[in-house]
Amino acid sequence: MNRGKRQVLFDYLPGRTFDFAQVGTIASVERVRGTPNPRLNQELVLRAVQQYASAWDEKHRPLLTDRRPDINRFVLLDPKAVQAAMFPLVFHCQNRSCGYVAVRARDTAVMQRTCPRCRQGKMVQLRFIKIHRCGEIQPLTPYCPNCRSGASMALDTRGSERISGFQWKCLTCNTRSAIFAGPCRACNWNDPVPNVVNPRMMDIEVFRSGRTYYAHHVVLLNQPSREMDAFLQIPEWPMLAGAAFFELPEMQGRNLLDFGASALNTPPADVALTNADMDEVLERLNSGQISTAQMATELQEMRARRARQQQASAPSGIAQALLQRTSTSAASWEGAGREMLEAVLPMQSGTVQDLFASPTTGIPLAQQAARQVARDCGIGRLTSVNDFPITTATFAYSRSSYQPDLCRLNLFPADAEHGGRFPIFVDLVQADALVVRLDPERVLRWLERNGLAPTQLFGVPSSQSLPRQAYFVRLFDSVEPAVTLRVQQAQARMVFGLLHTLSHLCVRQAALLCGLDRTSLSEYVLPRTLSFALYSNHRFGATIGALTSLFEQSLEEWLTQVRDSRRCVYDPVCSNNGGTCHACIHLAETSCRFFNLNLSRSFLFGGPEQELSSVSIGYFDPSLALQGAK
Repeated sequence: MNRGKRQVLFDYLPGRTFDFAQVGTIASVERVRGTPNPRLNQELVLRAVQQYASAWDEKHRPLLTDRRPDINRFVLLDPKAVQAAMFPLVFHCQNRSCGYVAVRARDTAVMQRTCPRCRQGKMVQLRFIKIHRCGEIQPLTPYCPNCRSGASMALDTRGSERISGFQWKCLTCNTRSAIFAGPCRACNWNDPVPNVVNPRMMDIEVFRSGRTYYAHHVVLLNQPSREMDAFLQIPEWPMLAGAAFFELPEMQGRNLLDFGASALNTPPADVALTNADMDEVLERLNSGQISTAQMATELQEMRARRARQQQASAPSGIAQALLQRTSTSAASWEGAGREMLEAVLPMQSGTVQDLFASPTTGIPLAQQAARQVARDCGIGRLTSVNDFPITTATFAYSRSSYQPDLCRLNLFPADAEHGGRFPIFVDLVQADALVVRLDPERVLRWLERNGLAPTQLFGVPSSQSLPRQAYFVRLFDSVEPAVTLRVQQAQARMVFGLLHTLSHLCVRQAALLCGLDRTSLSEYVLPRTLSFALYSNHRFGATIGALTSLFEQSLEEWLTQVRDSRRCVYDPVCSNNGGTCHACIHLAETSCRFFNLNLSRSFLFGGPEQELSSVSIGYFDPSLALQGAK
């Protein structure tokens, strides 16, 4: 079969069962062959993987510990070919009066098409398999408890299409028994699972059921390795990314990648003066304005001044300035570094159009109207980025569930062809994207109006914008958005829920205007920066410029539709239950990497909320825009 790279990354991964239609066989992927990708920065990919996996307890994510990942244990592969084998090797006769079941070993010769017992029925693969949340998969094989054997068995479907109605029938002693999966023998799962009586028991599923396999992937904005490696060697790189995001004066006109040349961050012991500096001092000496002794003093002071300037513009000086001006610890910046980097790099490396960048006068009426709707929606910045570098990295799988600690996160088997390293399958696409950043002051007003004003900001005036904006960096310390945020994390749930919900509405409305399928667009949420991006997640949509056209031609219409997405076809039932369902907010799993968690229309419009009981004032409430609006 011919399949695209994106299909392989989600649907044809090791351990996945699928219908090999061309030969009429059920098969299981044994291996995905690929070539190493030298363009991507492996450390950034592994950091993203580690952050994703941190939602699981360590015992449920083997080899993905909290320690810094060892890049030598992994290899980034571009998928090239898929190797699969027939699975399961269990066949049963289609003659209902017979139903004979044959189990074959892997090395058995070609299976007979006609039943060897009745000589009439056709032998076909059994479409049911056994799975467990630890990742184990096994064929569903018959067994007679009386004969203690499964050698001579038949399957009686009793006219049912459901496995619960099937029975095993022993052709030797005529004993009948229910189909039973039994406990998993590959693990010793002892953690409780909600609504499951015995979590050690395996489940019986049709081979194509979604519960049999969940691919786990991360999406990140990555740059070619040769340009990023030197920058990542700078100890202060997370704070440099933060300084660039918050536009500190020391970063004006400077690109993050320019710091790579000074990765060692060791200022010279003696600062050399320029020829212009020397000419100025000599001219004053020759004119009699200063003496020889004074000249030595001035040269010394000039060197000291140049040293202070150099130190202030060095990574360590910029980092110190960021710590002081934002009142945020280095540990918080370390945790936020990757998000800051991904928020800044596209703006510095791509072709950017900013809705609010051009002058306020003399602009087209359509752009003026779009600006006004954006302000009404509480958007502080809206940009279109061309050549947006999107890296998808699929690194693990799970079965039975995809939620943290309800399943085990399993790496793909080590690849002997690549030195026994664990493969991470990657795809890099240069796409256009829309990046939306909320107005931080309006978000703070929104929290205050809902009785959740940050106590850390009491006494901090609105004129001190940096500490107020940096509050959101600290807010998400030790917060994992991939799980349900509870009332104990009320402010984090409010802020992330607001971003996540607005992002989903933007994706749904953009798909309608772009003419793309909704599953063709994905979100990328950066909560510490109050930002999210929309991008096309497949190559066709990435190359036709659909989102760029939306930005240039239909921006007002798009934002207006998002602002007016108050209703759901299932209201009032949906709104009374938190305002989140497949008809109004949910996206496909390929579009949302947070499993449709922490969503509610109430964050935008006000109303009942599942964890917080209710949201009094929605973010779109006009009264928020009237206060301090620019």
